[in-house]
Amino acid sequence: MQEVCELGTDKKNKKSNRRGMILAGVAVLLLIALTVGGWFYVDSLAYKLCRVEAGVAVIPSDFLKKPDDSAFFTQDSQPFSTVEPGEYQVRVKSGWFTHSCTLIVEDTIAPTGQAVPMQMEMGESCGPDDFVENITDATAVKVSFVGKPDFSRAGSQVVQVALTDRGGNQTVVESELFLFPVVEELTIEAGQEPPVVGSFLLGDAQGTFVTRVADFDYHVPGDHEVVIQVDGEKYTSVLHIRDTIPPKAQVQDVEGFAALPREVEEFITEVEDATEVTVSFRKEPDLTLIGTQQVEIVFTDAGGNETVKTAQLILHEDTEPPVIRGTRDILIYKGSGVSYRKNVTVEDNCSEGLQLTVDNSSVNLEEVGVYPVVYTAVDAAGNTASVTVQLTVIDRVYTIDEVNIMADAVLASIITPEMTDWDKALAIYNYIRRNVGYINHSEKGDWVRAAYEGLAKRQGDCYVYASTAKALLTRAGIKNMDIAKIPTKSEHYWNLVDVGDGWYHFDTTPRTDHPVFFMWTDAELMAYSALHYNCHNYDRTLYPEIN
Repeated sequence: MQEVCELGTDKKNKKSNRRGMILAGVAVLLLIALTVGGWFYVDSLAYKLCRVEAGVAVIPSDFLKKPDDSAFFTQDSQPFSTVEPGEYQVRVKSGWFTHSCTLIVEDTIAPTGQAVPMQMEMGESCGPDDFVENITDATAVKVSFVGKPDFSRAGSQVVQVALTDRGGNQTVVESELFLFPVVEELTIEAGQEPPVVGSFLLGDAQGTFVTRVADFDYHVPGDHEVVIQVDGEKYTSVLHIRDTIPPKAQVQDVEGFAALPREVEEFITEVEDATEVTVSFRKEPDLTLIGTQQVEIVFTDAGGNETVKTAQLILHEDTEPPVIRGTRDILIYKGSGVSYRKNVTVEDNCSEGLQLTVDNSSVNLEEVGVYPVVYTAVDAAGNTASVTVQLTVIDRVYTIDEVNIMADAVLASIITPEMTDWDKALAIYNYIRRNVGYINHSEKGDWVRAAYEGLAKRQGDCYVYASTAKALLTRAGIKNMDIAKIPTKSEHYWNLVDVGDGWYHFDTTPRTDHPVFFMWTDAELMAYSALHYNCHNYDRTLYPEIN
């Protein structure tokens, strides 16, 4: 067999393989260089780490070295919150590239808050949050006591409250707690006895009233300030008197005639409450409705509590007219008064709402004549009855006998047996001056009538005064005469009296200057007359006896 060398051939093949390997290596190196360069390029477009203060808003563009408003966080980014400190892995998509970045949220600013002083009753308690307000921080803040207050100690104490945020930053706020040893308010039911001081005190506190609580009206709802002294300090509480219990009441049915007014009190038999109670109909009853109807009665106390009771109102129709009794024809003297209703009565099956009217419009008491007087009775249902009588006016006839009877009665009250005629005349003078009033009118010419008016009516002019004196003097047994002024523009009348020593002037008519014309001589009277417009001038030829 013959060997073939293949060396030459082997060398050629080896040279060819080495060149291929070199080219491949260059290609790999070139690819690596391109890859590494691309990686460095992409990496240079974004910040790998972004650190922010809590509370600051973070957007995708914050991670890019060149702003890109279209950038966004990919769905595989770790959710994060800028109010929660921590480290978050996020991926930001910008253009063709997605960048992996780290977000660190830090809280380095301590929280702030304002102190709130607290006042409450001893024994009550509250949390640290009550001592601070307007807390400000980017993260959640925990509020806690630095040292827990003593809620069982009355008076003032300092309270420190710590504000700690999520970053561990802390601020201590100092406030004040004041604990009252008395209750802020006390409520009692109306009608109870006044509260004792212990009702207002808390814990083991001992105190006394400054306010006189016994002076309050416990039957009237209201609010009252109460001052209590504890350990030398004065504290104020409020006493509330409340009425929360509705009235107790009992009612009854009412039966009667229709059309009569009905008061709500007619239905009530009993009311009991600690405060004043007002009563009313829920709805006014129909007073024209014949038969039975339900009536609701509302009882309301001072506290506004209501009790409603139901009763029945039974109404009957009234068709029976009233009856007028005691009417009669009347006879009177001219100028006298009349009592039309004297002895007149009205009867009816229903006395409520019964009215009697007297029509005397046709009567003239100053004229002699016969006049009709109509009596009309009307009951509440409108049933009527009428009676007409005659009133006759006649002239008055005055007799000396009736004047003497009145004169004797007067004399019996002013005259005593031991009196002289002078004393009797003075007593008569004083009686007339004190008991008869002056009016500037009377009918002249009938002294008996004038005397009657002076004794019975006790009023009149000078003619009445002179006539009254004449009647009394005569019945007393004293000599007297009438005397009159010589008429000019006016008239005047008085008396002359003789008690045993001659005639003297006796004038009981009062005057503005208050003279006492008792037993005046003619000279005295004329001197007075001359100074007063000749008020007592008379015809001396008619009276020669005058002293």
